[in-house]
Amino acid sequence: MITYPESFDGQFLIGAEPLPHRPDARTHRLQTLHLQAIGTLPVLKVSDRDGRPLGALLGYPVDYRKGAVLTGDVRLDEALGSTEEVEAFVERHIYGLGGSFVFVLDCHGLRRLYLDADGSMSAVYDPERQLCAATAGLLLDPDAYDRRFERELYEFLDVRRDGWFPAGLTAHRGISRVLCNHYLDLQGGKQHRHWPLAQISITADPDDACRRITRTVAQTVQALRNAGPIAFALTAGNETRLILAACREMSADLEFVTISGVETRLDAVRAKELADRFGLQHRLLPIRMADDAAAEQWHARAGHCIGGPNMRSFPTIASLTDLSFYIGGLGGEIGRGFFWRPTDTENTVLSAHDIAVRFGMPLHDRVVAAVEDWMKSVCGFDVFLQLDLAYLELRMGCWAFAQAYSTPHVKHIHPLISREAFTAMLSLPPEWRRSNRMITRGIELAWPELLDMPINRYGDHRDYTRLVGRALRNPHLIVRKLRKRFG
Repeated sequence: MITYPESFDGQFLIGAEPLPHRPDARTHRLQTLHLQAIGTLPVLKVSDRDGRPLGALLGYPVDYRKGAVLTGDVRLDEALGSTEEVEAFVERHIYGLGGSFVFVLDCHGLRRLYLDADGSMSAVYDPERQLCAATAGLLLDPDAYDRRFERELYEFLDVRRDGWFPAGLTAHRGISRVLCNHYLDLQGGKQHRHWPLAQISITADPDDACRRITRTVAQTVQALRNAGPIAFALTAGNETRLILAACREMSADLEFVTISGVETRLDAVRAKELADRFGLQHRLLPIRMADDAAAEQWHARAGHCIGGPNMRSFPTIASLTDLSFYIGGLGGEIGRGFFWRPTDTENTVLSAHDIAVRFGMPLHDRVVAAVEDWMKSVCGFDVFLQLDLAYLELRMGCWAFAQAYSTPHVKHIHPLISREAFTAMLSLPPEWRRSNRMITRGIELAWPELLDMPINRYGDHRDYTRLVGRALRNPHLIVRKLRKRFG
């Protein structure tokens, strides 16, 4: 029998009918919906300027312009007059926030669930019962969890080793994942795209777009600092270097941590060099591995939708539970053409197969079909925006954040994730996104000396030995990279 989660701390369950009692949950009644928040998950009731209840925010929304993590009930400064105004209203007020959250709309006869800009608090749903939850375990009892488990697809995608369920698929029959940039209609049980609804215009001032990104990051970090102690992941990679640059003015007062192990040796070396040169408070976190039982529970808390190294190494960050927030670098890939190939041009015509193969996993007909269904929502967008939205919606939201609830006592926030930052990234000229120019120019504008040290490489003979060693340890990764790159 497949392992069932022992804990749902930090998760939620939403439905129109009264929900079964749970001793570990707080139950909230909205206008027509019942909402259960389990364990430590915050619930903030939301109303408009006139005091009309609109719904609730779950999680950790950040009003970065005001320098605050929202913690109490929220009263917006505008009235919502009719259903015709809902989309623009939600875009202005809810997607003006950063952080990690879910918004439940329950007003004017509408029942909807919206994810944050990258779906960093993920959600799944059962359309037949019109129930939505953080993970499938809250929708299914242990017998149904085992009976509806998609064993064939799970094995085909090699989820336990390092696979995952893309494009809204999950490990359980009849359960789908909500895609970011789509809202879930809790009455009809269907998803609808709410952003973007038209091609995003290319900016005439890329430097201004880069400044908007780093400014938003700095404001978000300051808001998190105001809420309590934080620590940053510092690696040899692109995004953590950009975040460090954005936080230049406060860097001496921040704490940085780096995971130290065989696969992260470059990260540890480069992070220490950065810390020594620029006077950063830095410490290494030695790799700690979970035993079999703990790893299985991590996997179960992710709904069995993702496996891989984090399934074993997650105890490494257990020492960070005393922090208010742990700051990560996810999200910046949206501005650097992660799914692009050298042969892609503005005249490239994409098929569902073309996109699915870029996931890097073996192709399955159900995956291709799910991508094909998604492609109906991006008709009329240019090929580059289609690829970037595919990465954001079908990969990032499904891969990175299927594990959002697996380590519930460490609260992750990624300050590059916000509607403002993503809009700026997607407005950059194609040549910038293809060449990683957003990262390098953003750093040049904020803290150019950080580029004195190479990103994601040693810059000497060690780069060769590192690649050879990694290929010998994980030969399947070479196959995956080739599949992503060339099909």
